[in-house]
Amino acid sequence: MTSGFTSTKQRKNMSANEMSELMPQNIDAEEAILGAILVSPVCMNKVVEHLRPESFYKPAHRLIYAAALDMFRKNEPIDIVTISEYLRDREDLENALNFTLISEASISFAHGFTAITGETGAGKSVLLKALRIVCGEKTSSAVVRSGREKAIIEATFDISKNAKVQKILQELEIDFDEELVVQREINISGKSRSRVNGVLIPISNLQALGDELLQLHGQSEQLMIRDTKTHTQMLDAFCENELLLDSYTKAYREWLNVSKEIQEAKKQAERLAAEKDFIKFQYDELEEASLRLGEENELEEKTANAATGETERHFLEELSDLTDGENGLLDKLRMLEFKLRHISSKVPKYVSWHEQVIESSVPLENIIRELSRLAPETSISEAELNRINARLAKIQRLKRKYKTDEAGLMALCEKRKNELSSLENFDSDLAELEKKWNRAKLLVEQKAKELSEIRKSKALILDAAVESELKNLGMASAKFKTSFTETEPTPFGMDKIEFLLAPNTGEGERSLQKAVSGGELSRVLLAFKTVTANSDSTPLLIFDEVDSGISGEIGNKIGNALRKLGKTHQVLTITHLHQVACRANSQLAVKKHEENGRTFTEFLTLDKENRIFEIVRMLGETSSETAKEHAAQLLEAEYE
Repeated sequence: MTSGFTSTKQRKNMSANEMSELMPQNIDAEEAILGAILVSPVCMNKVVEHLRPESFYKPAHRLIYAAALDMFRKNEPIDIVTISEYLRDREDLENALNFTLISEASISFAHGFTAITGETGAGKSVLLKALRIVCGEKTSSAVVRSGREKAIIEATFDISKNAKVQKILQELEIDFDEELVVQREINISGKSRSRVNGVLIPISNLQALGDELLQLHGQSEQLMIRDTKTHTQMLDAFCENELLLDSYTKAYREWLNVSKEIQEAKKQAERLAAEKDFIKFQYDELEEASLRLGEENELEEKTANAATGETERHFLEELSDLTDGENGLLDKLRMLEFKLRHISSKVPKYVSWHEQVIESSVPLENIIRELSRLAPETSISEAELNRINARLAKIQRLKRKYKTDEAGLMALCEKRKNELSSLENFDSDLAELEKKWNRAKLLVEQKAKELSEIRKSKALILDAAVESELKNLGMASAKFKTSFTETEPTPFGMDKIEFLLAPNTGEGERSLQKAVSGGELSRVLLAFKTVTANSDSTPLLIFDEVDSGISGEIGNKIGNALRKLGKTHQVLTITHLHQVACRANSQLAVKKHEENGRTFTEFLTLDKENRIFEIVRMLGETSSETAKEHAAQLLEAEYE
């Protein structure tokens, strides 16, 4: 394709697979169109019916076009300055394609506190689920929109000030700048793929990134705060105990290692004691054998040499019998020469034969003479040979018995020797290990004491601050207290830490695990997040219906708390309370509609006028002028 764009109609008729096949596209063409729009905004009239933000391949281009489209629909001026200002007020972009009820969506989240509102079942929670999934939450094919082959969720985060995320990316060797683009693709088969800045990464790495990118507080998170195991972690985060906790953890692990050594040493001693007689028998047998590496080969070579020497000796004896003596070969050769000499003196034709015999007898005599001088290699006595054979038999018997070779026999002997030595030296070795254990335990206790002192000191500040925030959230008489109980060393110190709450005057402090309502717990969680906002580096905080079970003036207070939290974090909150929504810096409406027999969810960033209409809906009133005036008054503070 020569163009990087498809029409809206074309895209609606495409499957997710078909759309993916269009990428990558013509980036130059994308830049040319965006440049034309910025230079001459009238170009929007020509492209608005044909292009949607999703038509652009590059995420940044989608964002710019979405901004231009929004401003075009609001009849606002479009140029490089206004586009830059528009985008500067928005730091995260979340995209969803074919995700449950979401066919296509591109959503910009503003700085500060954003309220997400809409009718029950419109898809507000779907949006938060998409954010959780793109940050590493486990998922399944159930999230893929019916009739589609896959769902794609993409989110762009500003990480310019997030050192923890930058560190993770460096460790993963992923290039990054001020923005981080995370994409999650879920297939109808249930399999998913995760990309960070275009690089495929395992889900575990995505989860590590997600933990530093956002925190979601909903019903499941309320269950977490009921769990006392999280209280220690929450207090340490407030105390900024990371370095001291690392130091304690190192000492704790060393103490555990020494404890493990002692346990293993005792188990080994018990095993060896039970097998002592058997071990000693094997050691004595192998030690008595006095094995030497290569001895078997040497002995076998000696027996082979002895056999060769015996064969040579028999040969030389036979040679001597054949050549020596009156009837030996040499004597007969001399007799032949004498006979030929005698006959050749009388018969001349024998002269030549006589001469040949003389010529051949000389070298033959030399050969016989040299052979007779040879002697066999040093022979082995029969007694020595018997000794060698007995030794070989012993070595081979031990090899068969222990099912190993010479080296294995020698190693086993050394092992049994060491085991016997260990039994003899166990008491002294154990005493040394116990000294080491005591030193390690003392260091653990010292580090734990330092941790505990800081925790107790900072807990007083935390308790007072949480109580103050709870008062602002309508719990005027609430008492919040951090309880400490000394314990044996754990991975997190020697403190059992538990947050206690007395919601009302005259009531004793109770564990958050017990008799604390969901509404009370949500306010405790919000109060805690507000207090710890400065020490919490996670940029995006999401509260899922934190106002559940709350109404009236308490809603106002929760809205104020969320707005305050929005000064240091980007905050998203699903709410059904107009009191909360009115105090948001921005508002996102979620609506559901049917088209061609299918249900669709859409997301609308509301301007002041549309916020008024949405507040009227939340008030449960008709769109009368009185209701609109009331809603406008509620929003007035936000737009002052």
